[in-house]
Amino acid sequence: MGRYFTVRLREPTGLRFACVRCDLCCGTGPNVALTVFDAVRMARFLGLGWREFLARYVRVIVADVLPFLSLRGDGAGRCLLLHTKVTGETVCVAYPARPMRCRLYPVLVERLGGGEAVVDAACPGLGRGPPLRVPARLYEQYVWERREHYRRLHRLVVEGGLHPLRALEEALEAAWREAEEGAVWADLDYLESLGSV
Repeated sequence: MGRYFTVRLREPTGLRFACVRCDLCCGTGPNVALTVFDAVRMARFLGLGWREFLARYVRVIVADVLPFLSLRGDGAGRCLLLHTKVTGETVCVAYPARPMRCRLYPVLVERLGGGEAVVDAACPGLGRGPPLRVPARLYEQYVWERREHYRRLHRLVVEGGLHPLRALEEALEAAWREAEEGAVWADLDYLESLGSV
C-alpha cells in the first residue's frame, strides 16, 4: 500500500480512525489549501476582516494566472493557528471554523468528481477508534466549495481580465458579503451538521 489509497463514498470503508493528536497533519507543513469560503469563515470566527486574516495567516501564490491560498507556517512548518497549551497539548485556535481540508482529514479531496475519496495512509490515527465512514455530505460541500472557488476566480481572471490578486480581492469581498447576508456555507452549525471524520 502506498501513502494514499482510495475508498468509495457512502460505503463502509473497513477502516477505523481516531485522531491521536500527533499533529502530523498540521505540525509538519502546513500545506492546507484554502478557498475563499474557508478564509471568510476563519476570519469571521477570529474576529478579523478578510484582509487582516490573509496578512496574518495566509500565503497567496499566483500559479500561472489563478491565485492559490494556503495557511502559513512558522519557521518549523507548524500551522500558525496551532497553539500549545501549558500541558503540552496542541489545539487549533480556529477549530470550529477550521478549513474544510482539515475537517475531512485523513480523507483528502483530490478529485472534484466521482464517488471516491483518497485516504492518507500515513495518518497514525488509522486503525484506531470507531469505523471510518466518509461524511459524504461534508465531502460534497467541500467539492462544491472548491469548484465554486475556482469558477469565480476563473470568471474574474480569464473571462473578466482582472489581475489575479485583484480577482482574489473581489472574490473574497463577494464571499464576505454573502456570509453577512446569511449564506449557509458560512454557518458553522450547518457545517458541523454535515458530519466529520
